[in-house]
Amino acid sequence: MNALNLLKKDHGSVRTLFSRFERTSKTDLERRNDLLAQIRREIQVHSRAEQEIFYPALKALNGEGRQLVSQALNDHKDINDLLTQISRLKLTAKNFDDKFEALFEIVDQHVEEEEGEIFRFAEENCSQHQLEDLGRQIQERKRILDQQLAA
Repeated sequence: MNALNLLKKDHGSVRTLFSRFERTSKTDLERRNDLLAQIRREIQVHSRAEQEIFYPALKALNGEGRQLVSQALNDHKDINDLLTQISRLKLTAKNFDDKFEALFEIVDQHVEEEEGEIFRFAEENCSQHQLEDLGRQIQERKRILDQQLAA
């Protein structure tokens, strides 16, 4: 699968999980905990695969790729910091909803920027063959990371 299509699919999955979480009753703590764990896992696996495979490929292309990747890595750091903060909170904590909303906003903004500028850069500077190869590598890395998290 083309790397861009694979990453877009991941983005859609995370957005769906966020939507499900927001639609779940605040009193259904078990379901909310389960969805939060799924969100965290999806983001972690996706981010690591991007950072290890997709972003280095773009950085190697030219100066603009470096700048785009640098911003994306900053976004990933902010997202991971929020995930850590949220994981330390109880779902019933007073500031949980604010932290979760901030996470949703930064993830959404990152996805918009990535699917815009970064994907456009990748399409302009990578061949279809390269994007397919990156997609295979990302898919395999995600499979391994998922197995590691499950263990």
